[in-house]
Amino acid sequence: MVLAVKGRPHVTILVANLPAERDRRVIRECLSLEANGFDVTVIAPRGDRNLRILPGSRNTRLKPYPLIVTGSGVLSFAAEFVWSFLCITIRLFGELFRGRAHGVQVCNPPDIYFPLAVIWRALGRPWVFDHHDLCPEIYAARAGGSANRWVFRTLVLLEWLTLRTATAVFATNESFRENALQRGVRPEKLTVVRNGPAAHEIARGDSPADETAAEDVHTIAYVGVFGPQDNVEVAVLAAEELARRRSRRDWRMVLAGDGESMDALTKLAAERGLHDLVEFAGWLDGPSVDALLRTATVAIQPDLPTRMNDLSTMAKTVEYLGRGVPVVAVDLIETRRTAGEAARYLPTGSPAEFAEAIDELLDDAAQRDRMRGTGLDRFATMLAWEHQARQYVSVWRRLLARRLPEPATTPSPVEGRRASVVIAAHNEADVIGRCLDTLLADARDGEFDVTVVANGCTDGTARVAGGRPGVRVVELDVASKPAALNAGDGVAVGFPRVYLDADVVVTTESLRLLADAVGPSTDEPTGRPLAAVPRRALDLTRRPLPVRAYYAVHRHLPALRNGLFGRGAIALSAAGRDRFESFPDVLADDLFLDSLFEPAEKREVAGATSVVATPRHVDDLVRRLTRVRAGNAAMRAAAAHDTASEGVRDADRRSWLRDVVLPRPWLAPAAVCYVLITLTAAARARRADPGTWERDQSSREVPKPRIGGIDELVRTGDTHGSERR
Repeated sequence: MVLAVKGRPHVTILVANLPAERDRRVIRECLSLEANGFDVTVIAPRGDRNLRILPGSRNTRLKPYPLIVTGSGVLSFAAEFVWSFLCITIRLFGELFRGRAHGVQVCNPPDIYFPLAVIWRALGRPWVFDHHDLCPEIYAARAGGSANRWVFRTLVLLEWLTLRTATAVFATNESFRENALQRGVRPEKLTVVRNGPAAHEIARGDSPADETAAEDVHTIAYVGVFGPQDNVEVAVLAAEELARRRSRRDWRMVLAGDGESMDALTKLAAERGLHDLVEFAGWLDGPSVDALLRTATVAIQPDLPTRMNDLSTMAKTVEYLGRGVPVVAVDLIETRRTAGEAARYLPTGSPAEFAEAIDELLDDAAQRDRMRGTGLDRFATMLAWEHQARQYVSVWRRLLARRLPEPATTPSPVEGRRASVVIAAHNEADVIGRCLDTLLADARDGEFDVTVVANGCTDGTARVAGGRPGVRVVELDVASKPAALNAGDGVAVGFPRVYLDADVVVTTESLRLLADAVGPSTDEPTGRPLAAVPRRALDLTRRPLPVRAYYAVHRHLPALRNGLFGRGAIALSAAGRDRFESFPDVLADDLFLDSLFEPAEKREVAGATSVVATPRHVDDLVRRLTRVRAGNAAMRAAAAHDTASEGVRDADRRSWLRDVVLPRPWLAPAAVCYVLITLTAAARARRADPGTWERDQSSREVPKPRIGGIDELVRTGDTHGSERR
């Protein structure tokens, strides 16, 4: 029998597509909640009939329901979802009547539980959406070219309703966050909580993979689901191709997992005569996964280059990196963001490409060692569950703060954590309050030194900023961003130094992550970057199609992955700030800072996000691009005349085609808008006065709440939600 500790807040987690004991993410979430003083119940399909408590937990209850209908087509899927909805509803209200379910977390697929969200929020209890999968994109991927547009639109609507009725949303990566923003979710409701194992799940000590390979055979591993969208058949066909390239005696392929494609895969391996090379290990528990990957030489990720996979973080990738296993994968956006240089990327993911890459890695121990080191470093510094758990638990602490005992709501002091923030603001009265309120929402007294430099303002910027406790305001008569940044530097106290634009949104936790990345002023610079930036999340809510099309291409440009520009927030260590005396009189301050540092001295910080509002109209977008191009041209001209750093990067005019559209041909229609808008801005920039500030006012408009919409409906009954802070 499982007993709750009296007075503890209780979270009920709903899962519809897997038994609770097989969902590794849900297991980690439950354990994190337990460790922080919460009681947990999981309602999910029945797996092991003997389980009443989640394996590995102290007292997480399992409330399983029988799954008597399973889907394979549209109608059978619909029947399965209706059955799941009924079972989950009955069990959830049972939790409510027993005095539990103070907060509810629903995990998709499917996206059908929004009616319960409305009821729960009307009861004054938070409802959190843990966004595991992009259901419309999954359907499109499984349907191939025969997707029914009405089914697809229905799935988009269901996803929209699920996102909009939630009190808070957990996004598994930045792409999911951007998708939610496009669906109209407010940035402050979104928190990125990535997938990945905890450090303690991985056995300590050096990986025995290379020693095992030297004595016996190399192991090529795959761990994950066997579904149509997972494309595991390519792994089998790659094994067949690899057998033609090298001896069959020095390697084997182990495919660990299960799913609807299992029968087809075993049949394919038998037909191709691969029974001696390809082993199907079945579904493995955590320790068994660890044992397999610690003896693996190479791991594979064969997911197809579809929109769904492009935007998804594969849990198996983080599992591979946590054990230092070099990865061979199809070139996908989120895979690159996750693995970095720890993976070998393939253009199309054909069996021949996989076989060639695996063959080369099996013969190149030095390259494997380099990739292993990179993977272990990325896991330890940004991907391990411990980093995600802090974000995850902090949301539940905020939502259920009234039910937590007093000690649990008081954050422990962190010695030496302090950053100074400089914000140059010219006529930013409409947005500076939002910027400061979000930045300091969870800050402790004296944790940050914040300076707002109101330069040449004719509105209430200084008054609004000065009304925030602890914010220093400096007023300049001249409208000049470089002068404002230099003035802010003159009065700012301490390092790291964060330069922030007034029209972006950065949370307190993101600011802390930026400060931690470059280190406090007492740290030596060795081993840390000198400059750090958050990841950029674009707010494209209610933007016209040409604007969204432009950014569909722009967001993939390689320069945005490794540069300091385009985020509206840059953190410098004391050593980094010593690289220059003062900001030059140019508009492109972010390009100037980018020019001062080598690639190894810069870092994009995982978990830290800046929400950048995009222009609301095409004319405003052109106006913004004109300013950017003119400023960049002036910066490059200054470098050419030795009045600025020689490290200013050259403009790559063909990158949009070479690096974005050709690898992603489905973006070709969007590329037409991108090219037309870019050429228009370039023509205007050539005629523009270099000192003119082509301001985009539309992105600074704070939208009024929609009366009568779903957000308004659920907000009226929400007493513990994120809106009531």
